[in-house]
Amino acid sequence: MYADFDAVVLALTQLTQLISLVLLVAGIVLGLIIGILPGLGPPIAIALALPFTFYLEPVPSLVLLLGIYSAAIYGGSISAIAVGIPGTGAAIATVQDGHKMFKSGRGGEALGFSLTGSIIGGLVSVVCLAFISPALAELAVQFGPREYLAVSVFGLVVVVRVAGQSVAKGLLAGGLGIFLTTWGLDELNGTERYTFGSYHLYEGLPLVPFLVGLFALSEVMIGAERASQKIEFTQSSLTVKLPGLKTLRKMKDVLLRSSLIGTVIGIIPGEGAAVGAFFAYSEAKRRSKSPERFGTGIPEGIVAPETANNATVGGALVPTLTLGVPGSPAAAVLLGALLIQGLAPGPKLFTERPDIMYSIFIGLFVINVLMIFIGLIAIRFAARLIMVPAGVIVPTVMLLSFVGIYSVSNSLFNVGVLLGAGILGYVVRKLGYSIAPLSIGFVLGPILENSLRQSLTIADGSAIEFFNTPIGLTIYAVLSITILWGPVSGWLRNRKVRGREPSE
Repeated sequence: MYADFDAVVLALTQLTQLISLVLLVAGIVLGLIIGILPGLGPPIAIALALPFTFYLEPVPSLVLLLGIYSAAIYGGSISAIAVGIPGTGAAIATVQDGHKMFKSGRGGEALGFSLTGSIIGGLVSVVCLAFISPALAELAVQFGPREYLAVSVFGLVVVVRVAGQSVAKGLLAGGLGIFLTTWGLDELNGTERYTFGSYHLYEGLPLVPFLVGLFALSEVMIGAERASQKIEFTQSSLTVKLPGLKTLRKMKDVLLRSSLIGTVIGIIPGEGAAVGAFFAYSEAKRRSKSPERFGTGIPEGIVAPETANNATVGGALVPTLTLGVPGSPAAAVLLGALLIQGLAPGPKLFTERPDIMYSIFIGLFVINVLMIFIGLIAIRFAARLIMVPAGVIVPTVMLLSFVGIYSVSNSLFNVGVLLGAGILGYVVRKLGYSIAPLSIGFVLGPILENSLRQSLTIADGSAIEFFNTPIGLTIYAVLSITILWGPVSGWLRNRKVRGREPSE
């Protein structure tokens, strides 16, 4: 236990060590590179770096991964603006206005708005994270098996709901992820489950090789199909023009609203940066005095999504750190990093290791500030990065995946898990399923199983006992509202439209 002041001092001491500072900057640079390269993204970037954190202390490893996370989301906007190809899913909403500004000769302004919005959104979300997380952690002290069961169900259902057009496919993918966590020895009675006679599976499928294979290796396989495609691009209009204070004051409502939207969307498990970006874009358009100008190349069409998608980073860390429920696929990989370091997310992490929490808060704040300067430099080399052919990216990512996993464990079994997860991810994606519910299901599976079995013991055959908890009942109520909100609001809109139609 530390006093708050002592914890802050210890956090600053750990952050100012040379290794932490070097890895923090390296994380930002790597994240920008991965974000700029079309087809990759934050989960893949973090997954590639995850095996190397085995050799690091907690603070250096966390600032490395947080730097990659934040910078990769921003980096996707550079290729979205410059060539109309979003480097990440979070930058899809930026393409229309950003690329049109670029083609009209205002590329420097577009890149400046993107960078500024990303930094402001990131900083606001860090402040929210620092205030919301301790309060939620105090509440989480009262959580028992039934409450954790409710949280797990909430996370999985929301992820399934937003995973794609088909809820059935989302359910199947999430169910598969949960099923894979049952492999190994039963924690309660030691019974073998799906070990297939191999002692390697006694502890279940290893988390890190599975996540790296699922995200990075499956993307490599998908990328190999487009290896022959070439992006034509010239390095013009890449001189960034940052907006002045007068311009930012005019856009303060968009900036603040988008920051809060991104943070809230990030907190909801499974929503992610892309959802936050689209939601902020639609809100900016709805509240604009000239909504018809959206899509023609206006600054608000860049600022709104870019502010929101970076704000989801801090938001996604709230449930990840306080409840152990990842707010996004990238946060799921970050959760794996915490577990590697022997740090179990939850209330105890705040009480027993507050220095780690302060290191995350301060480190994420510093990362967003440094992104201003590193981002300005990175944009100058964006043209060369965007033109890197998939034929170079694919073998590089594959090599890093295999070397990283084998160097950590010296186990060919883990390499086999990496390859198997990669093939699984490839097949799942080719069949039109999303790997997001699969990954979240794999992370939440043990929590869901243990809390369900403990809740069954508490309930003693009574279904009412599952809901006989104020916190759990509140979570289920919020989940019900989340599920019903879309259909009900759509029905009300249709009814309103029919009411306006002239009668024959």
